[in-house]
Amino acid sequence: MSHTGNKQDRMQMLRLARSASGNTLALIAGVGFILIVILLFALGYTRLVGSSQEQKTAIEAASLAAAKELGRIVINDPNFGYISLSDAAPVGKATAAGDNYFMPVYGVNTLMGTIRLDLIIADALGNTAMKNLAKRDLANLKNANNTLINELKASLNGSGTAKDIDGQVVNPYTAAESAYKQNQVRLTGGSSYVAGSMKLTLGCIDGSMQTNIPVPKPSDYSHVSGSQSQNNCYMSGVNIPYGGEDFVFAAVSDSLKLVDPRKFQETSGSVPFQMLSVVKAEADQKMVDPERKTTSVIHALSCAAPASVYDPKPAPGTLTFSFPDGMPPEITNVNSMLILPGMNGIPVTLQKSTNGDYPEPGASMVPMTYSGGGSPDGGTIVSGSIYDWMRKVGARLDASQMVALFTEPLNNSGVPTLHIFSVKANGSLQYDSTVSLEQNPYWVASEEQLYGVAQDALKSADTFDYDVHVRDYTYQPGTINGGKHGGEPLVNSAVVVPIVSKKSTEVGSQKLQIASAGTCGTMVSGDCGGSGDGATSWVNIGGPPPGPPNKVTIGGVSYKIWPNANIAALGRNDFGLLDPARTLVQFLTGPAGGLMRQTYLQNGAAVDIRFRQAVDLTPVGIPKKFYPNKKNDLID
Repeated sequence: MSHTGNKQDRMQMLRLARSASGNTLALIAGVGFILIVILLFALGYTRLVGSSQEQKTAIEAASLAAAKELGRIVINDPNFGYISLSDAAPVGKATAAGDNYFMPVYGVNTLMGTIRLDLIIADALGNTAMKNLAKRDLANLKNANNTLINELKASLNGSGTAKDIDGQVVNPYTAAESAYKQNQVRLTGGSSYVAGSMKLTLGCIDGSMQTNIPVPKPSDYSHVSGSQSQNNCYMSGVNIPYGGEDFVFAAVSDSLKLVDPRKFQETSGSVPFQMLSVVKAEADQKMVDPERKTTSVIHALSCAAPASVYDPKPAPGTLTFSFPDGMPPEITNVNSMLILPGMNGIPVTLQKSTNGDYPEPGASMVPMTYSGGGSPDGGTIVSGSIYDWMRKVGARLDASQMVALFTEPLNNSGVPTLHIFSVKANGSLQYDSTVSLEQNPYWVASEEQLYGVAQDALKSADTFDYDVHVRDYTYQPGTINGGKHGGEPLVNSAVVVPIVSKKSTEVGSQKLQIASAGTCGTMVSGDCGGSGDGATSWVNIGGPPPGPPNKVTIGGVSYKIWPNANIAALGRNDFGLLDPARTLVQFLTGPAGGLMRQTYLQNGAAVDIRFRQAVDLTPVGIPKKFYPNKKNDLID
């Protein structure tokens, strides 16, 4: 019995062991199956995540590439010259002016900041003429910006004809698509870009970002709130109004930036006008799962903002006040010039040179219409020319220094003087005056730029009458309407003075240092030919001729004078008509193929306001006035 029971127990235990072994094998098989499923899921997930990251990297590269290309696109505007989303130094081969020197490129944000600064300065001065010009420029900038936006949009579909400063075609679409393909990290053979799925859209962001355009300084001239600036630079995408005008900056900073796609907008409803610069890139990636035999398409997008290389404009040119015949006692500062009776309410004669720089051979002076509107007087023209110089300096100009310039005492040494205002790197103004101008420095009138004359602007206590001559070389920027020099300064050694760091040289310091380094001083210059004012010998003056001309000899030089000629124009000019030893300060011509303009790195003459002393003489029985010359103050 016992033996039989033991046998049965052993059989039962054997059956239990066999059952347990089977269960274990089943368990192992089940666990293995689950592990295989998990591994397959993990592998699929890894592929999915990898492909997703692959596409994220690729689409971000695409948006950055497109934004970079947008920053290269340049257009030529009739009011400002070459403009873009980014500044550029005068190095572009396709920007050469008629004189073969390259032109600068102005970023729309740079122009926006400059105009806002200039309006603030004009308002602080209470100068209506300057305020009107700032508002004119703002209206022109809005139009120019719209033209640029249209060019940017046209470039995004791959068929645009946009170009950069070297004339190379810029194609953001091709750049974006290429960047996308190059940045695919192909984890599997089943991931590929959907050909033609790339889409680029121009817009802005809902919110603001820091630009690289400085707000006006000092801070009490900035007129910005805390949310409108950061690190002393304007913020984009918000209205920063001043003086009843709206100012908006594009989302462009000092480097390419990815921005949150959720903030992208094609237009902004929170600003009065659009400043579009952000590009959204979208593309599709096809995913093929060979094991499941399924295909899916993943859509990805990214947004980026372009960069601007802010141009410091190291040498924007000088503002000069010239007194080649001595300085009348009534002139003590710039404000004293603007309030002269002869400068207010009396229309000024406005002319421009055509067919070259006057009075070079072939060039002539013709009447011009003032772009600031109305019938301007001398005070308006002088104020406007100073404004043009401010615009050339740009957004770094110290506002308080510029306001102080108008009341800055001008040194009166009693001899012919040239008063030079130039700009330091920090935006402050340096004042220098020379005391050795022994001879009139005759300078050309630049082609298509402003030349104005206000005759008898001052009847001085020194018994002389004074005319005011204005040469504004920066009146009309750009090559479309600005002549062969594009509104750039005149290369002129007379105005090149060392920029020093001493505080005593700055405007408003009450302690001014007179330049004596020999870089400015005596200069022999004058007229080299032409017709009309400053005419050379035996040039027909007047016309059409109603009768035979009279022969007049001045200083040994003979002239034909028609009966209907403006006799006063013969002598009262500022091109050296009566100076037989005259030379002329002229623009240079660059080599074929172009060259960087030398006035980019070294100051040239941007604006010159000149007082000329008139002396009564009686040539051939006709009363007239001449400017005195040491050798030519008599009529033969």
